[in-house]
Amino acid sequence: MTARREGNAAADRAQIRAVRAAIKLYSHDIRAAVSDVIGGLRLIDRARLDSDTQDQVERVQIAGEALAELVDAALLELEGRADESAVDQVFDFRSFLAGVEMRWSGRAREQGLTFRLDVDRDVPERVSVARIKLDRILGNLIANALKFTDQGRVTLKVACRDDRLEFSVRDQGPGFSDTALERLFTPDGRPQDATRPGTGLGLHISKDLADSLGAELTVINLAGHGAEVRLRLPPEGWKPDEAEPVLPDLSDLSVLVAEDNETNQIIVRQMLERMGARMRLARDGVEALAALKVDRFDIALLDIEMPRMTGIEVMRDLRARGAVPETPLVALTAYILRDNREAIYAAGADGVIAKPIRSIQDFGQAIRRHVDRSGDGPAPVPDPEVTQRIGQLDRNRFDAILQAAGPDGREEFLRHLLADLRSVARLLHAGVEGRDAGLVRAQTHILISLAGAVGADRLQGLAESLNATAHRGRMEEAPTLVATCRQALAILIEQVERRAAREA
Repeated sequence: MTARREGNAAADRAQIRAVRAAIKLYSHDIRAAVSDVIGGLRLIDRARLDSDTQDQVERVQIAGEALAELVDAALLELEGRADESAVDQVFDFRSFLAGVEMRWSGRAREQGLTFRLDVDRDVPERVSVARIKLDRILGNLIANALKFTDQGRVTLKVACRDDRLEFSVRDQGPGFSDTALERLFTPDGRPQDATRPGTGLGLHISKDLADSLGAELTVINLAGHGAEVRLRLPPEGWKPDEAEPVLPDLSDLSVLVAEDNETNQIIVRQMLERMGARMRLARDGVEALAALKVDRFDIALLDIEMPRMTGIEVMRDLRARGAVPETPLVALTAYILRDNREAIYAAGADGVIAKPIRSIQDFGQAIRRHVDRSGDGPAPVPDPEVTQRIGQLDRNRFDAILQAAGPDGREEFLRHLLADLRSVARLLHAGVEGRDAGLVRAQTHILISLAGAVGADRLQGLAESLNATAHRGRMEEAPTLVATCRQALAILIEQVERRAAREA
């Protein structure tokens, strides 16, 4: 019997490896196709279209950009790596809600229904929250409401009550059965006798995401018919810092900006001038390359898609010649998928700043961070609270792995996981101490996979940053990253040790 179990376990592992290998073969093409869809939508001249077609193109673009992030995250998950952690960001909340309305009103019309967005006057213009998580929650709730509504409307009401930001999705369907309410938020929450297709996974996902935001998710049946699902964010979960932001001082910097789009040129110039920087403009890659060969700049911001010579070609030319080694080369790009970023870093980029640039403060801080990296100042001591968050694993994902391993395989899995994590911690330290970039690359590559598998997404992102640093041969930056990485890794190891002790 034991031999049979071991044979089945070996077959399962072989099947998992085969699936991951197949996914790896397809992932590049999938990402490329999605990137082409997004890029094509952005290039459409909407002024030539009638108003109805413009609305549909905008709806497709909003959904497409959300799809791009989800596809990237899903492929990484299936490859054995986790998606990058969604972090809080301050954004234009009214524009976000307009995008939600544009996307879901079209879906409702296709079903012969009406989708209505009702926003109270006191709802703020800007909020600070993990945008992708909020979008996923609302998407699941609205999709469920539309699925169970045969006629009438679905309403999303957004209001501020008692300093809480509240979202209410109300439908005119049959409401939740008693059985469904009993199994609410569970992975298999759909009752066996349900008449509509599905598993109930949407509410489970929404509850998990709401918990990660410190929010409350509740469900009630309305009098007569219909249901309401309510998401309530506490003030600390959405209120941005009301203090007047202090813009970074860039008055000591000379910045080369290579950008061919006139609108983007104006935006970047105005931002840099407000922060005191001296800016020189190159309108394409050829001008940028010529300027970098003659003059010294504290940083070069290079648009990736430029005529005559792309930003990637500029970086490759400079790195091949060993030119401007002290000037950080930072890509300005609208591409959001990981394969695009990897190609940019492979060309020799020191960093990436995403377009469109939405915040002058974030833009200035990013520039200052890239410039200051080249200095030899002392590495800051990592914040214990920060490393504690970075080292946390996702319990739901970890439990799912253990459940898949089965009662007989959990102990073996945990033993090997601990051995691998401890080995990474030891060899990573040795690699940094010995300035061995190859060893650092190898160990961070392993850590990216391990951290992603157990849901330690922040640690995975940190390992990716350290891996990129080692790839670029900028080991002088490693002590800061490694100090945080080692402490976070120790926290992760402690969590796995506690679980291993319980299983034993």
